[in-house]
Amino acid sequence: MKRVNSFQPKRAGIWMILRGSLAAAFALPFVVPMVQAATPQNLSAVIDGRKFESDDDGILYLMPTKSKLNLIAGTKGGSAYPPPKALSDKLSIMCSNFDNKPRKYAAKDFGSHGCEVKFIKGESRKPFGDPVAEYKVVDSASNAFEITSVKGKVIEGKFSFEMVDIKSKAKLKITDGVFKAEDRQQ
Repeated sequence: MKRVNSFQPKRAGIWMILRGSLAAAFALPFVVPMVQAATPQNLSAVIDGRKFESDDDGILYLMPTKSKLNLIAGTKGGSAYPPPKALSDKLSIMCSNFDNKPRKYAAKDFGSHGCEVKFIKGESRKPFGDPVAEYKVVDSASNAFEITSVKGKVIEGKFSFEMVDIKSKAKLKITDGVFKAEDRQQ
């Protein structure tokens, strides 16, 4: 009869614990820390006579390069899980020549002159699906986007735009827009 080493299972158990501890110790520096949101975000406007609101989870504010600003806002509750049954809308504002200080973009700054604005009504849930309507900013004296306050990574401002549907050429007005957004990149 062969004798079984009674210490083998204990060594294997200790080795598993040590191996797990070492793996955890070496992996800790590679864990990506979560960015804590210091400021609640919000955006609201009157779009085609109806109130549009976005919430903290629906707003994305980025400064991918030093002089560009991207502000994207989806319908309030549209980022929830499970997703809402109603289709979400999305407003996207992208402006050049932003130097991280208060600034006013006037009518002459829109289109290919520095600010692009798009509004998607009824965003499709299917990848590459068509929305109900897609609007782009048009030349208008009432187009305005103003950053009224910059405090660290938080910006506040107001806006109004005149837009046209890319396909049907239907007009859309966005008025009384206000926002507060935080760049939450590392």
